[in-house]
Amino acid sequence: MNDLDGYYKKSLLYTFIFLSFFFTGCANNHAKTVALSNKIAVDTPVVVKVSPGIPITYDSTKRYIYITLDDGPQNGTMTCFHVLSKLQAKASFFMIGTQVDTEKQRKKLDSIRNSYPLFLLANHSYTHANYNHYKAFYSNTDSAVRDINKAQSGMKVPLKIMRTPGNNSWGINGRVRAPALTKELTHALDSIGYKVVGWDVEWQFKNAGGCRPVESTENMVRQVEAMFNSKNAFVHNHVVLLAHDRMFQKDQYADSLSKFIETLQKDPRNVFETIDHYPGIQNNK
Repeated sequence: MNDLDGYYKKSLLYTFIFLSFFFTGCANNHAKTVALSNKIAVDTPVVVKVSPGIPITYDSTKRYIYITLDDGPQNGTMTCFHVLSKLQAKASFFMIGTQVDTEKQRKKLDSIRNSYPLFLLANHSYTHANYNHYKAFYSNTDSAVRDINKAQSGMKVPLKIMRTPGNNSWGINGRVRAPALTKELTHALDSIGYKVVGWDVEWQFKNAGGCRPVESTENMVRQVEAMFNSKNAFVHNHVVLLAHDRMFQKDQYADSLSKFIETLQKDPRNVFETIDHYPGIQNNK
């Protein structure tokens, strides 16, 4: 064998050794990649987007509380957002179309809409009865329906759930409980698929000296308990609370909201829910 033959044989040997190591390394790396992928698939939770209106199953041993906050977006909306988020208490925000008049307010609206299932965005009309001109607003049913439809589309409200401005009106699947002033509109809205939501308990507020709650936390807890023990709620064992975002803008009043929720959460029977899960409203689109 001459030197040239020896050179070619050594070259082939070295090439074979190199390729063996190369393909072995590739196989090992592939195996590690597959193992890592499998681990990620196991360890990483799958986030499933939940759509409003999907039914829940009621627990007969529980009592359902629906916190509803009116007139946003406004000062106090994000305070409520953060308090409720911290306590993981579900709530529904009934918002007004004309309130969404700046980019800042639009972001508040979007934050609520995008926070389901913790929060639900609902319709509180476009103009709030032309800023509280209730008699004129409710005297023209067709105009009032157009106002509400404008809010529904303009704010991209996910479900046809609304509250009449300044009046405690109920209209769900043909069952109507409303004052004379809003009865015709409530029937009209019910006939075109809206669920009109009133309230069982109201946390009132005063504007004098800055908007603030009237009743104490203890008083409101007693009112909720009393409603559960009475037959006055629109649906037994389901209590709807009305409050307003702006009541809780200041720290001391935000603390009142926190204490109210924390007190009710101590009772394992109490469950906070969004209003799309109220009896008769589920699956409404």
